[in-house]
Amino acid sequence: MKKRNIFQNQSQEILTLFETAGDRSKVMCVPMDYAKKDHMVMFCNGSGKIIRKPFSIKNSLDGKNYLIEQVTKSCSHHGINQEHVFFGGEDCGSYADNFITTLRSENWLVAGVNARDAKTYRENMQASTDCLDLLGICKMLLNCRGNCSPAQSGIYWNLRMLVRQRRKLVNMTTGVKHRIRTVVDLIFPGFLDERKSGIAPFSKCSLLLMEDRFSPHQICRRRRSTLTKLLSRQGVQHPD
Repeated sequence: MKKRNIFQNQSQEILTLFETAGDRSKVMCVPMDYAKKDHMVMFCNGSGKIIRKPFSIKNSLDGKNYLIEQVTKSCSHHGINQEHVFFGGEDCGSYADNFITTLRSENWLVAGVNARDAKTYRENMQASTDCLDLLGICKMLLNCRGNCSPAQSGIYWNLRMLVRQRRKLVNMTTGVKHRIRTVVDLIFPGFLDERKSGIAPFSKCSLLLMEDRFSPHQICRRRRSTLTKLLSRQGVQHPD
């Protein structure tokens, strides 16, 4: 989404919501402090006035339904359009993903705030309680400091997670190869050097030979024709 102001860290989606409402008192902000079993939430308007004091909800579908029910009642009581309601909480672990994803699937705006930044917004820097944490999150949200980008959900989120998982797998694979290379260099020096062995390192053929009876003596004891057929089946261009 194209930036429309000079404040690079502000959420364009939240700014648009405030602009659409016209009056900050007609906006409801719902900060959430996520936890594995029970989330802490509270309601306040765009001016920072607390509409409902902190209360807990279950980290489940029933908890989500209860939260939406309370939001609907508060909107009706304070004359706030439900389109001008937004939620937000610190970026957290996977235990709150289903809760957040369900809210987004119902077209609620849910922002993620940086935990370190939220700490600086707390009134008491030495202590941390549910109420203080909520106030820090709420102040960030009211200052439009939250991430509501498409990369937080949907296909973009899935793609980003897949890219991260692939990076982890590549790192793990590289680590395993380094350990194998160390052992192979002791057992059969030069085997993983394609210029010397003629076999691409860690190819199917390379792994097959390392799998069983792997040593210079064991391979030399095999018949030349047997080795040629083995290399040929594994796609080696010049097995002879």
